[in-house]
Amino acid sequence: MATIKQQRVAKNIKKALGNKKPITGGEIVENSGYGKSMKLYPKRIIQSKGVKEETKPIIEQLEEERKRAIKLLKTKISKAQYHQLVDAIDKLTKNIQLLSGGATERVEGFTWEK
Repeated sequence: MATIKQQRVAKNIKKALGNKKPITGGEIVENSGYGKSMKLYPKRIIQSKGVKEETKPIIEQLEEERKRAIKLLKTKISKAQYHQLVDAIDKLTKNIQLLSGGATERVEGFTWEK
């Protein structure tokens, strides 16, 4: 069962998904009542069992929306809204990955050297 602070984190995550201005995990954790030191390591809180339990319905809803957008993509290919669906699928996928603890980037094989 999630603690009150973990419930606040989940609530603030859900609010952040609708924001136009991005918010960091550290800000979410701090705004949920955790100390400033936890702001430096938000993953410890966001990936905790309690927060995962609280965000599971949010993730499921995002997955449903992504499925719906993918389905609509087939009928919108020739229309101007195609790029909006692709953008929505991209954002939904990234939010699902972020909330469920999945990888949000691929870095293997990448180097800054020329």
